[in-house]
Amino acid sequence: MAMSILTPTTSTQVSVSNKMIGAIMGRSGCRINQVRHESNADIKISKQEPGVEDRIITITGTPEQIQNAQFLLQMCVKRYGDQI
Repeated sequence: MAMSILTPTTSTQVSVSNKMIGAIMGRSGCRINQVRHESNADIKISKQEPGVEDRIITITGTPEQIQNAQFLLQMCVKRYGDQI
């Protein structure tokens, strides 16, 4: 019987300006869904709260998945952030 070794998962939170959420989300969530797919990380974005300038992105996965997701999110902001 083969046994699989589970890699422990962890979570990290990143604060992102409301102005940059569109660069991360993309139209109909296409960019954030691509980041989720490519990184295999679970990514949740908090709802916009009145009077709060930032949104919290919670990334859950293995350390490698989290690092990959953070990199891909940064690329979204760099590439699409100036279009907002």
